[in-house]
Amino acid sequence: MLGAREKKTIYLLSFILFSFLLAQAETWKAREMRLAWERAAWKIGPFHLQPAILVKDVGYDSNIYYHPEAVSDFWLTAGPAFNLYLMAKRKIIVHLYESPQYVFFWKTKRERTWNNYFNGDISLSFNKILFTFGGNYNNARERWSYEIDIRPRRKEKGMFASLLYQKSSRVSVEGRVRRIDYDYESIDYNGVNIGERLSHREDYLSGRIYYGLNPRIRYFLEGEIGRFDFKNPASSGDSHSQSFYTGFEFSPTGRIRGQIKIGYKKFDTLASDLPDFKGLVGESSVNLILGKLLMLRGAYVRDVNFSIWSRSAYYVGQTWSAGPSIYIFRRKFRLDYTYSRTRNDYPVPEYPGAELRRDDYTLNSVAIYYRIGKTVGLGLSAGIWTREVNVFNWDASRKFLGLNLTYDF
Repeated sequence: MLGAREKKTIYLLSFILFSFLLAQAETWKAREMRLAWERAAWKIGPFHLQPAILVKDVGYDSNIYYHPEAVSDFWLTAGPAFNLYLMAKRKIIVHLYESPQYVFFWKTKRERTWNNYFNGDISLSFNKILFTFGGNYNNARERWSYEIDIRPRRKEKGMFASLLYQKSSRVSVEGRVRRIDYDYESIDYNGVNIGERLSHREDYLSGRIYYGLNPRIRYFLEGEIGRFDFKNPASSGDSHSQSFYTGFEFSPTGRIRGQIKIGYKKFDTLASDLPDFKGLVGESSVNLILGKLLMLRGAYVRDVNFSIWSRSAYYVGQTWSAGPSIYIFRRKFRLDYTYSRTRNDYPVPEYPGAELRRDDYTLNSVAIYYRIGKTVGLGLSAGIWTREVNVFNWDASRKFLGLNLTYDF
């Protein structure tokens, strides 16, 4: 039999142990952040750094402007990237990402440029609560949409705040607010000033409920409202939206990786002469690993996108892609094939009585990657891209061949 003193000692030690475990508890999202901090390759004092070299494309493109009158060139996009982590007593987590990238064209000198991508966030982690706030600033010249065949510079400034409450090991709730400001350069494209047409601000308020089916799969329900304000007072793009989504998130270490997100959106334009949109939307990308030699890839995106054309404030874009990845020679090599289709539908004709515009895009690509690290591969890819437009002569095609690095081998 234990005496009174021994019982008090056991109770005290149990209380201390319980308090320690409680203090060390964390939400599932804080655990993912901590694991990223722990796995970083370089450790410099309290800082953990994960460096990378990004080589998006080094090769040849037969039609760099995706134009009916093709302009060919050799080009590359490359640069370093850094993920920097700092953790203080497992309660404060700081993450910064920086990637300057140079775009080089051999003949088309006016397209040579530096792009820069930066984002960062600070998280406060408690027993069942994770509070995160952060932002991003990207300054780049790219082909931002299927409509714009040139590369206008766009400055993107964003900020957000989120609060995650984990009620139990399976159930958690998250709320988020965010604002994004898009500022396009003032440049003429087929008689349209892109800066005046597309520069705008987006505000979102969203909430999500998670239910963990197991440690690697989470089911979620999400609701979101958005508001879109254009800087040009004469713009017809001012609008707001209400969306509802459901789907699954998969762990990056499981046999199923990525996200399935499907929902319904109501998009209301404030211009009285333009129709609204109601319908299916989604943003999904999934990799399914079957054994050691085969991976199946699939993606689906459907949403409302703002248009540069005067008669259509927006268009509905839909893209799906699929293909296998086959590992050979003791997984030293990976063979990829991807087939992709894109369709853009416009809600109003270019002029009264005309047929509604529809753009169709097709992509066939193949690639072979050689493993140069545990998760890194150097690849050679090639493909054929085509576009068909039903209302005027804007059909085009391109062929490309290039080297690139992948960090998802």
